[in-house]
This record gives sequence, structure tokens and C-alpha cells, in this order.
Amino acid sequence: MTSDQQGPPLPPPPVPGGPAGPKPRGGSRWPLVAVGAAALAVVLGLLATVLSLRALDQANDARDIAQAAGAGRVDERPGADEPAETSTAPAPATTGAEPPPPEPSLSGGAEPTLDPRTQFKEKYVDERLTLRANCGTDLDIDLDKPEVRVSDGEELRFTARCGGNSSYFNLASRARGAQVDATALSAADCDERIAKGAIGTDINIPARKGVVLCIRTSLTEARERGDTWKMALVQVTDVNDDGTVVLTAKAWDIPL
Repeated sequence: MTSDQQGPPLPPPPVPGGPAGPKPRGGSRWPLVAVGAAALAVVLGLLATVLSLRALDQANDARDIAQAAGAGRVDERPGADEPAETSTAPAPATTGAEPPPPEPSLSGGAEPTLDPRTQFKEKYVDERLTLRANCGTDLDIDLDKPEVRVSDGEELRFTARCGGNSSYFNLASRARGAQVDATALSAADCDERIAKGAIGTDINIPARKGVVLCIRTSLTEARERGDTWKMALVQVTDVNDDGTVVLTAKAWDIPL
């Protein structure tokens, strides 16, 4: 080839220590493949995590449904529907520092004090009682009702005597009374007479016409019977030749 027909110029030779020339085409693609594979692995991992969480939620829902169904099921075993026995722990022993409570009183407390301001309520008026008995026979008189021939609860006892001996009265053991000299007495008057001149149960009061007695019934016996406490005014209004004695009585309820 002549100098007039020269081809394209050749690239200059590389300079030692200078920049490297361009790489030839058709180089390796493995780095790109590796990056894509790593990205795909990340995506698959995230998808697996989401699926795992979803499966856990479904398992929890299934467990809740099963527990709810089991709670409404009746246990058919013998004795399953009976309540369980509970053991009661024994009460702790007292140390002795606190005294035991007092025993309740059968009488319901001390007898209240009566005074002129006490409001008595009329129970009955002019009740007629006839006492007829053989010689040496006793009759019991209950002034709460009033009634003759009672077996208990009497306030006054009548003893019939014959042969010139006078019949007489005695107060019952729990009643209190006084012999007075007037019939127009109030319940408060009777209470005052009893307070100032009560007679004992061993005193024989002659069953003579005109004898008047103020008698206060037993509070203890009234409470035991569930009855009211009473004040009575008793007068011997007649004594017949056959020994029959007639009484006229009136009574008041005593407030508690």
C-alpha cells in the first residue's frame, strides 16, 4: 500500500501509569444476577412473615371459638352439677382479752320506776268475781284476765274457812300489794300506797266486806307470758252466809 492509500489512524499506545482504556464489550453479567437474587430473597422473606402472622391469628381465633363452645357445654358426669363443698375455717380462739357477752335476762331487764307522770291505760272496770269453796280449800285469782281457779299466774289466793273462822286472802309470791281504805283510787294512787305500805305474802288479809286491796302484778310473769304488766284495785263487795265472797275488780295496763 502506498502512502497515498493509507488506512484509518491507529489508536495511540497506552501511556504507562495513565488511565486504563475502555473495557471491551461482552463482559460478565453475574453481579447483576446476584443483586436480583438477593432482592427476591428479601421479598420472599417478607411474604413468609406475613403468612406466618396470618396463620397465628387464625389459630388464636380457633382457640377462642373452642373455649367459648366448651364453656356452654354441660358436664354430664355424676355430681358435676352439684356445688362444690366449701370448708369453713374455724373461728379464731379468743385471747381472753374481751369478756364473753352477758347472758340474756329472762325477766327482760330491771323493773321500771313508776312516778305520778306515768300514763296508765285502763284494762277493765267492775269485773265481778265470785269465790265459793269448801272449808280449807284454796282458790287462786288471776287479776290479769281476771279469772278464778287458775293453776298458775295468780296474784291473790283465797282460803275458805268454816266454824266461826274468817276466810282470808294472801298475796302471791311475785305480786306486790297494800291494803287501802278507799275505793276511788287511781293507778298512780295505788302505786304510791304500795310503795309506802306493802304487805308480805305471809300476811292473812280477812275476807270481810269493805276490804280494799291495791295489787301490782308480777312483771317477770307478764313478760314470760307475753302479757302486759298491770295494776289492780280489788274490793270485797259482799260476803254471804254460806261463805261465798264476791269481789269487784278494775285494772290498768302499766306502760313499759
